[in-house]
Amino acid sequence: MAKLEDYAKTERQREVTKIWESCDRNSRKAAQVLGITHATVRNIVTTVKGAAAAAGFSDAWDATAHVPPGEYVTGRSIYTTNSDNEKVWLKTRRKLETAEKEEALKAFVDQLNSQVIQAKKTPKPSSKGKSNDLLPTTIIGDAHIGMKASGDTRGRDFDSKIASAEIIAAIDYLVDAAPAAEHAMLINVGDFTHIDRAIPYPQTANGTPMDTDSRIELIMRKAADTMIHGITRMLEKHSNVSVVMARGNHDSETSIAIAMILAYRYEKEPRVTILEPNGFFTYTTFGRNLIAITHGDKAPGRRLADMLPRLSVWSKTSHRYWILGHFHSKLSEQYDNSVVLERFGTLAPADSWHASKGYCSPSIMNQIVYRRSGGIAIRHEYEIPGTDYEPDHEI
Repeated sequence: MAKLEDYAKTERQREVTKIWESCDRNSRKAAQVLGITHATVRNIVTTVKGAAAAAGFSDAWDATAHVPPGEYVTGRSIYTTNSDNEKVWLKTRRKLETAEKEEALKAFVDQLNSQVIQAKKTPKPSSKGKSNDLLPTTIIGDAHIGMKASGDTRGRDFDSKIASAEIIAAIDYLVDAAPAAEHAMLINVGDFTHIDRAIPYPQTANGTPMDTDSRIELIMRKAADTMIHGITRMLEKHSNVSVVMARGNHDSETSIAIAMILAYRYEKEPRVTILEPNGFFTYTTFGRNLIAITHGDKAPGRRLADMLPRLSVWSKTSHRYWILGHFHSKLSEQYDNSVVLERFGTLAPADSWHASKGYCSPSIMNQIVYRRSGGIAIRHEYEIPGTDYEPDHEI
């Protein structure tokens, strides 16, 4: 007969669930045995219960059979007796409410955070030689960490490890190239991970099925580690770092989760600010610059340009910018109200479908250095090395 622990996705989940069961389902007793907080125990058990419920297992429902892997229960039909003592079929439909999604996401993040080592407060480097008039902004295009691609599609080999290594190499180059400044920004424009959820199958935020190279928790861990490397490198050069995790159409929820992981990691480090990804638009100012960030899938350019004059800081700025991703190609447009909209390309190679359509844009990471008095002072680019291919046939 199936047990709750059978629906654990990791060995850690299985261990915690078994101890919890052996402690008469008392989270505090289990926490003492495991040496962790009772909140962590409760959150891990909640995650396992959610996976079990999706497979048809419930403590309150005497099920004798469960759906096979890859399927999930959308509802139940129960033959019972109503208040008039009549035999009836009671049919239910399982609906994941917003609150339930948020609770499941928080439980998942808390589980990941149980393995995260918090960064300690580090001494603020000397301001000598650091400019307060320049803002180096490193922009990570659609990274799609977790995507699997093969070089035989006229692209390049790609998986989570490769994606992380390429981004790290680009960040290292751009940090070295940046001018010494008091403050810097690290901006992810969205679709940092290739998928948003793994149940009932790997899929985007909109439910589109996706092929991946790993489990979602491993993808999220690799994504978080990549951002942590970038923040660490930037702290070596700059006094303060602000981080934006925009929500994409592939990772609307996982981007929130990664931001929560980063916020927990740097909770005791005042030199790092992790902006909460509430909604889909982020606005910041640097001197006379208004810098707005969004993934780019929610509104067309003209509408985005018309949004900025509504902000109270509009009259205090002279240069206004939108930073976007989503379209997997680089594009810059200027609108008649002075707003400049710039789209940044993807860092991932074309998968088989995109390769069949002829998409082959170079993978480039960008750094824009803004001037406090308004405008852009410097630009830097790092192109991820591609692959040269021999012809299929020579005569």
